[in-house]
Amino acid sequence: MTTIVARYDDPIEAQIACGLLQAEGIEVHVGDAHTALANWEWRLAIGGVKLHVPDDQLERARGILQRLEAGDYALPDDATAAAADATTAPGRPRWWAWLGYLALVLLAVLGVNVIGR
Repeated sequence: MTTIVARYDDPIEAQIACGLLQAEGIEVHVGDAHTALANWEWRLAIGGVKLHVPDDQLERARGILQRLEAGDYALPDDATAAAADATTAPGRPRWWAWLGYLALVLLAVLGVNVIGR
């Protein structure tokens, strides 16, 4: 049997809490997330997005979620400052990526002209 351990108006917050519970080894099911995402105006009417956990893991899950709300899992200020000081974001295209893209575009244009003859 499962019990609703938490309700969230925001489906993203529910997924974050779900991930935390899973990382702590708790089986969790997210209910009504798809409905809340597809029909955002229904979120309050359906009671929000619900996290269901097995009855035998209920108290442990409540404790973890209380620690989450208290800020025990928050990043320290120096970590957010270090992330803001980064000069380039990971995955940002470099000059050679643009050069490769330009080469592909030129080859595509030349290929169309050759085929069109």
